[in-house]
Amino acid sequence: MAGRPGALVHMRSSGTGPDTYVLIHGIGVSSRYFLPLAAELAHTATVHNIDLPGHGSTPKPSRTLSVRDYAHAVWDALDELGVRRPILVGHSMGAQVAVEMAHMRAAAAPAIVLLGPTNYAPERGFWRQSLRLCQDTLREPWKVNAIVFSDYAFRCGLPWYFRTVPMMLSNRIEDTIATVLVVRGTRDPIVPAAWVSALAYLAPRGAMAQVGRESHVMMYRSAAAVAALCRGVASRI
Repeated sequence: MAGRPGALVHMRSSGTGPDTYVLIHGIGVSSRYFLPLAAELAHTATVHNIDLPGHGSTPKPSRTLSVRDYAHAVWDALDELGVRRPILVGHSMGAQVAVEMAHMRAAAAPAIVLLGPTNYAPERGFWRQSLRLCQDTLREPWKVNAIVFSDYAFRCGLPWYFRTVPMMLSNRIEDTIATVLVVRGTRDPIVPAAWVSALAYLAPRGAMAQVGRESHVMMYRSAAAVAALCRGVASRI
């Protein structure tokens, strides 16, 4: 555990190398669905795979946290461990956290990779997002669904999940986006291609990529392809 009391972060670290990646998961889940990507990246880099406050192995804070609060918590944990200039890799709501982290400390975050960034502007509402999540569930491998729903129910818990949802939906990722690579699975119903294209256009030196035949959690089954995209970003720093 690392970070400030009341907003601790649990971190699994692996690998060594010249580059450092920080993997930031989405709402309700944990670092577990990042394990295949972490293993791929750890062949050539240092990887910090985190559980956000209130998620996974990290205790619940005493108050509801905003996206900015989550960003502060991750930076506090990285500072405590002496991590410098990491490449931030955020998935789903974790993409919003990564963008906020880069906005807070631009010089400390040389690049970010957004995997399936949520909060598509025309569908920014609880029921529409819930429908998209249900559609995505039908397209994910059963192993991914087992991880996601056990995290929702038993590790994060539905009360904390529902406290976090309004904070996620109120965050406008497009207002603070920095230099990024934005990635989606071609079968992702939560994150349409138009949203990925718009974010890449808004970002300075932004770019987009798609992972074929994958849905929202593209980095679990296609870890090697996503790792290659992350290494491409690292090579341009």
